[in-house]
Amino acid sequence: MALESLSQSLKDQYCCRRCLLLKRLDLTTSAFHWTDRAEAQGKAMKAVLTPLREVLTPESDVSIAHVLAARADLSRLVPATSVAARRGTCCAINKVLMGDVPDRGGRPNELEAPMPTWQSRREDGGGRRAGRQHWGQKKKKKK
Repeated sequence: MALESLSQSLKDQYCCRRCLLLKRLDLTTSAFHWTDRAEAQGKAMKAVLTPLREVLTPESDVSIAHVLAARADLSRLVPATSVAARRGTCCAINKVLMGDVPDRGGRPNELEAPMPTWQSRREDGGGRRAGRQHWGQKKKKKK
């Protein structure tokens, strides 16, 4: 029972992550349709993408039996940032260097308060207490 409970919990998490990735995929592919070139090729793009997307579902068909039948070398995790992993994902586009890009700023620590707007002086003295000032005088005690 504990193994089935663990399996169900992992399936639920996997389904949630897969839903997120599929949503990202849908948004990315829809962004390609916004360009002028894509408008002319829209039907052809949909004809290619729709069958591929329909195959991808959030639910997983992996069961406990699949995990137990897996070879030991499949359980070894390799960090995505390791040299071995990068060697397998290296392609020509990774070697393209970006040119100089202007710094657009936007760092919170560089923000400055805006300059106050200029206002003329008010006749009533700026809203302070009007009338005689009694600074430094103590109140008389009542008898």
